[in-house]
Amino acid sequence: MVSAEISERTAIKFGILFASTLLMIVFIVALIATSSAQDVGDLEEMQPVPNAAFDGPTEDPLPDRVDFQPVVDGWAEAMSGGRSVLVYDLERDEAVGAYNSSENYTIDSLYKLFVVYEGYRRVQSGEWNSSDSAGYTGYTILECLDLSIRESNSVCAETLWSKMGEGDLDEIIENDFKITNSDISSFISNPEDITEMMKLYYKHKEITDESLVARMQDSFLNQPVTEYDWRQGLPSGFSSAKVYNKVGWDYNPDEKYWNTYHDAAIVEFPEENRHFVVVVMTSHVPFQKISKLGSLIEEAFKSSQ
Repeated sequence: MVSAEISERTAIKFGILFASTLLMIVFIVALIATSSAQDVGDLEEMQPVPNAAFDGPTEDPLPDRVDFQPVVDGWAEAMSGGRSVLVYDLERDEAVGAYNSSENYTIDSLYKLFVVYEGYRRVQSGEWNSSDSAGYTGYTILECLDLSIRESNSVCAETLWSKMGEGDLDEIIENDFKITNSDISSFISNPEDITEMMKLYYKHKEITDESLVARMQDSFLNQPVTEYDWRQGLPSGFSSAKVYNKVGWDYNPDEKYWNTYHDAAIVEFPEENRHFVVVVMTSHVPFQKISKLGSLIEEAFKSSQ
């Protein structure tokens, strides 16, 4: 009888111990699962916000082709003076409208596209410290990279170009950028090569620092009206698109005409998530006509959707 009583007590103690152990295991497993879920949530929150206009192509299926050739031809044939155009579909990675796109021009301030991209590459790689002074400009290197696009600051651009070496930049453009038909030291280029530069900005494979990309993007989009209106050409022709652009021109104030007027842009249609490079280079064509080209491109795109 005593032996049976002891066995019963032992069984009860064992049962309590087993149940306690089981509860502890369940608690530990639940704690680990909760912690893992929190870690995943934290990682998701830390992911950088995508930069819509400068992210490069996605793996999504190709959108339908939009043929801008009739628009480009119609606009160009109505112009007098020199004019060359290239419209490039960044999702489809193909030209979708062109007129005399290999014709060379004196590029004026479009040379800054080449200088600035190489400057950002050097900051990204650590070769340049972004907070160092940019010569005697009164700005840092990073500020000069920004201002060379945002306000077309020539002192900044020329200082940075001199710092990297004019001849060295020509070699980089040919060997690294794979652009072989331009002579930047002589300020010569064409819509095809300028398009290649805009594609580099769009993909920015060598510039991965999100703060650099955000500043670069903003300098193309938000350009204040100073002595000049940098956005009176292509950007003013679009109403539903974001236009990230850089202009280059030579204006004759005495005779009141444009010796050259060039506009290079990444055009983003946010609602459709579509992106195009539009490069127009002209001689003796006023900016109002270039604005009209922007309007025609937008109209053609909207009607194709």
